Amino acid sequence: MAAEDTTASRPVNALPSRPVRLIRVGVLFIAGIVIAFSATMHEQLGFDTAVAAGALGALGIAHLIEWVSLRAVGGNPVPLLLGIAAVVAAVVVPLTGSVIGFAVVIAAWALVSALLEFLGMTMRPGTRQDATLLGALGVLLALLVLLVREDQVAILGFFGAYAVVAAVFLGISAFDSARGSSDIARAEAAPSQA
Repeated sequence: MAAEDTTASRPVNALPSRPVRLIRVGVLFIAGIVIAFSATMHEQLGFDTAVAAGALGALGIAHLIEWVSLRAVGGNPVPLLLGIAAVVAAVVVPLTGSVIGFAVVIAAWALVSALLEFLGMTMRPGTRQDATLLGALGVLLALLVLLVREDQVAILGFFGAYAVVAAVFLGISAFDSARGSSDIARAEAAPSQA
């Protein structure tokens, strides 16, 4: 009974539960590991686009799971938009057919994701942990991919590096209970001050 009372009293700006946050961490980490340990196959554009599409599709699903979990406590549209952006990129990547198209889709997804992370951070402070870092990583990924737009191995390598770095920081954030508690406390205090 007490668990139901604490769930019902969660603020509108609540963070998703740790298991929900760890889904995205797992997806990013697995994508980074798959990219790192499949280096001998990276000369084939079809393989590179398939790996990127799989990673983006799984990441989109992870974002949609986060959105569904937050919908019950007031909702936050940013995970939904991040999920849609990742799923669209996952569908478009295999259809590009060229290295330049591959680079443009990855860079566009990275920029859209970065902007959505920054937007989520400003719309509802405290709801998107590490949004600044993820936004900056997205912008950096887009710039690096556009700089090496004719090298498919580098494009996939930078995407894999992004996945590993984002997974590490999101994993630390998911297990940082002191930070999560202070963010929720600030979110609960904000409506009472208004």
